[in-house]
Amino acid sequence: MGDAPQEEEENAAEGRFPSAFDQASALSNGEASAMLSKIVDKKKADDPAYQPNPLLAKTLEYAERFSGNKTEAVNQQVRQVLEAGGLTTFEVASVANLQPETAEEAKILIPTLEAEDGGMPRFTDESLQELLDDVAKYKGEI
Repeated sequence: MGDAPQEEEENAAEGRFPSAFDQASALSNGEASAMLSKIVDKKKADDPAYQPNPLLAKTLEYAERFSGNKTEAVNQQVRQVLEAGGLTTFEVASVANLQPETAEEAKILIPTLEAEDGGMPRFTDESLQELLDDVAKYKGEI
């Protein structure tokens, strides 16, 4: 029984991820779709016979199918709105992907939105609803 420090248990619902994720950035399906499309397009430009491997092809297909936002500009705007509102990178991607319509729905789907900071909730229902309403404005541009 050593005195080695124990890592805090991982729990995504509480925003605790493995240390390997410390420098990672979560992407929305729309952002992943745009990024993967650029990679495939560049490879096809370099080699017209290029065909993505089955895993890449399926991943791109999934990201395109479930992408709520179809343009890079909309993806960037949604990210900026949510980051400016104080959401973490994980929460930004989750809101962009799940597109909850109400603060209550968002908190059920993304439990970290209910977290407290110094004994106070990070978001009131009203402030969270404002963010969701701001993001919903971009749905017409999809």
